[in-house]
Amino acid sequence: MSNRTVSNTDDNKALAENSFRQMTDYLENLLTRQLEKVRNYDLDGAMALAQEANNMAMNIGREKILDRPEFADERRRIHKLYKELGLIIASEREDVADKLRQIRKGMQALETYGDNM
Repeated sequence: MSNRTVSNTDDNKALAENSFRQMTDYLENLLTRQLEKVRNYDLDGAMALAQEANNMAMNIGREKILDRPEFADERRRIHKLYKELGLIIASEREDVADKLRQIRKGMQALETYGDNM
């Protein structure tokens, strides 16, 4: 194997790793922006970012990037962002359920009041 072939192989590996880093950085950025949108109740914006993040996550998963030891930090950060998103969504879901229960009680009270008139 010539030095030129070894050099090209090393260059290709470096380019691939750089590309993989850009992909994980971009996914982190999307998830961070999505968290911000969810916290600000911008659900349309969050859903648009979720679709884009899902596409990027599928590409990253297909390449098994986060399974590589050199991407352990990225894996940990991305996992944390997904976990945080899940917790916020679950909390919001609970808040919405509580509000729906309050509305139902109010409607029942109105029906009872209306029936007694």
